[in-house]
Amino acid sequence: MDKKIGLVDQIKLESKFLEREVTISIYLPKDYTDLYKHHVVITFDGRDFFQFGQIHRTYEKLRSNHELERAIIVGVHYEDVERRRTEFHPDGEHRREMSQFVVKELCPYIDKTFSTLKVGNARILLGDSLAGSIALLTGLEYPHHFSQIGMFSPMINETVTHAFNSCISKDLLTIKHYIGLEEIEFKLISGKMADFLTPNRAFSELVKQSNVTYDYEELNGGHTWKTWKPELGEMLSFFLSEHNQKNLI
Repeated sequence: MDKKIGLVDQIKLESKFLEREVTISIYLPKDYTDLYKHHVVITFDGRDFFQFGQIHRTYEKLRSNHELERAIIVGVHYEDVERRRTEFHPDGEHRREMSQFVVKELCPYIDKTFSTLKVGNARILLGDSLAGSIALLTGLEYPHHFSQIGMFSPMINETVTHAFNSCISKDLLTIKHYIGLEEIEFKLISGKMADFLTPNRAFSELVKQSNVTYDYEELNGGHTWKTWKPELGEMLSFFLSEHNQKNLI
């Protein structure tokens, strides 16, 4: 593909696992060059991370101040609300296929096309709400492939808790986790009321009892990008700051 520097480019990838084309956004920073290896940030709900979160602009601001390591940002889009539920929800019919797509189709494409660090602790999965759930589950299922997980207000249920307890290599993981204090009661798209705060708090206590490198924070705000967007800089710094970097093998 033609490498578009400093622009959010969209491509279509054919997936045998999902049996459809998947829309992908790719952002190559202004200082991108094949001469250096880059971390890879993969965002589920990719369109929202770019449009509402402006993640690429936050990255460039911190990078221009020499606060972050080199990285490219990749967004995985959902086609519609119903397909998002089937592919991102912990119990969704095609959730495992979406994780397989990212690990076995998207990552090989990114590593082949761009200059990347091909190790688990140089790959970062980010997501909000259901997208946060699939980011976590993908990391738990493939901890050697993705060991860095950032999530805003993920949906936590028994499936997620079981996956965490069952992961025998969870000590490889580094997790950054946010939840809003107003999420004790908010309206879902379906119109039903939900409590995300209580299960997220319970999950945080579970993680703290493990050997996972973990940072948990409760925010003043609700289940919206108004709450999440101001934290994106801290999220990126947590994983990409030169001071926070582990030695890459």
